[in-house]
Amino acid sequence: MKKGIYVCAALVLVLTLALAGCGLFSGGSSDKGGGKTDAISLLDGQRTYKLPDVDYDTLYLCQVDVNPDDENALLSEFLEFGIQKEYHLTYAKDSKAIRQDDIYICDTAENAKAMYDAFVEMAGSEENFTLYEDDPSMIVLVFDQEMVEGTILQFAGYGIGLDADADAATYAQFDADIYSGYLIDVTAAE
Repeated sequence: MKKGIYVCAALVLVLTLALAGCGLFSGGSSDKGGGKTDAISLLDGQRTYKLPDVDYDTLYLCQVDVNPDDENALLSEFLEFGIQKEYHLTYAKDSKAIRQDDIYICDTAENAKAMYDAFVEMAGSEENFTLYEDDPSMIVLVFDQEMVEGTILQFAGYGIGLDADADAATYAQFDADIYSGYLIDVTAAE
């Protein structure tokens, strides 16, 4: 059952990336406002990610550990790129998920560039992907509000774990569960 969920999650990720690449989802950020601009410490303080200017009231952080011994783990296919951890930041406003940043941390800038190239090839577009300019060993995939809502609708349509009107907390927990990640509400911890 768990492997089936992993396969489904991987298929949804590939479909979402393909849709982002073909322009069905816009890559521009429509998030404006006086959002918090603090930074998040990642990889036990070894890396820092500056939060974008997004107007949110709740921020969820999912940490996904890499397990090289688990060939069924979603990240196992990226071991050749020296991936160390993956983080998902889900921004919420009024309990609605408005953005998600997936951050992939590799051991070197060269490996991150190779993984970035693999992502771009898989998606067919560079749209929504960036090598983080403050630390080129990090790749960031940005899901704007439309993409997050599309992901929720895809899973709801498959009847897997989410309703079409899932709130941000439910979505973030579902995302963490799929990736066997650990979820915290960053804003509650502040």
